[in-house]
Amino acid sequence: MASRASEPPSGRSVTAGIIIVGDEILKGHTQDTNTYFLCRTLRSLGVQVCRVSVVPDEVATIAAEVTSFSSRFTHVLTAGGIGPTHDDVTFEAVAQAFGDELKPHPELEAAIRALGGKGCEKLSVVPSSARLHYGTDPRTGRPFKFPLVSVRNVYLFPGIPELLRRVLEGLKGLFRNTAVQFHLRELYVAADEASIAPVLAEAQARFGRRLSLGSYPDWGSNYYRVKLSLDAEEEGPLEECLAYLTARLPPGSLVPYVPDAVGQAREAVYQLAESGSPLGGKVAGALQTIETALAQYDLSHLCVGFNGGKDCTALLHLFHAAVQSPSRSRENSVRALWGASLCQACASSPPQDTPRYSGAPPDPVHPQHLPLPRAGAVPTGHHQEV
Repeated sequence: MASRASEPPSGRSVTAGIIIVGDEILKGHTQDTNTYFLCRTLRSLGVQVCRVSVVPDEVATIAAEVTSFSSRFTHVLTAGGIGPTHDDVTFEAVAQAFGDELKPHPELEAAIRALGGKGCEKLSVVPSSARLHYGTDPRTGRPFKFPLVSVRNVYLFPGIPELLRRVLEGLKGLFRNTAVQFHLRELYVAADEASIAPVLAEAQARFGRRLSLGSYPDWGSNYYRVKLSLDAEEEGPLEECLAYLTARLPPGSLVPYVPDAVGQAREAVYQLAESGSPLGGKVAGALQTIETALAQYDLSHLCVGFNGGKDCTALLHLFHAAVQSPSRSRENSVRALWGASLCQACASSPPQDTPRYSGAPPDPVHPQHLPLPRAGAVPTGHHQEV
């Protein structure tokens, strides 16, 4: 659990409450990923999320929660319950919460017509005091064709995760709090949580009014047992607490763990290539070969061989780094051809017209003994998108 730091000074704090709307969430039919994204993004914008509520598709219940949240938090963000069907009742509920009438909005009607949204007329019927926010679509760089609707301090987001993310990314300016920037540090400890609890209690007593200290055990990790998070509005207290914990945690228990190794892989690989070290020179040469291939061929025409060895593993890392270039399209995937170390074909030469296999993998064979596929094709039993 995490301890709470003292409240920020008056005038600096911007708060938010999130209301997730949907029977499918409460029944376990759909996994809620919107809460994580909203909390993480709002935190990065200097907004402190204070409460998250999940409510059913019931007008009275949604209206009551909106009324409560609206009076307590700077911003209220709802997600879900917006659409053309009978169970999309968020607009109606918000109108009820603020005593508004539901009315067709001319701009929304025009937007629906322009999008060819026949049968979506319900989306244009919104509370009478609604405001529209178009923002910029991060995918196209152009204004959204359909706006986000808000009523007072309540912003009504779509429940579809992909749409919600795009809308919030394009409208960050509505929520950004320039007076506050949250700073985060994380420590990974290869020790039982109970064994370090006294040290954490001492750190909490010493620094608790200036930062938030959280301890989160992870029983599934092969690298660490506990993640410690330190969160504050100023970096000074974080660095002091980090030094304090580093000096008092069991010797050798701190693990240099990188939680998002894949996300940081490209930067790390290219830093190594540009380091000037002997290994960096070899990496730079390999990257040049891969980049030449990527410049000449589409990903759908490239195949990466992999047999589980060290060299092939290194190749996959290098190839991934090169493919992650910001200028490269993500529309296609590279195909991987899996070979095997023990070859059943070496003992007897198969006829040249051996059929291509499909379904479950056959007995292991060397790649050179696989029937050659047509250009751009991969045997159906052994290819994987990367």
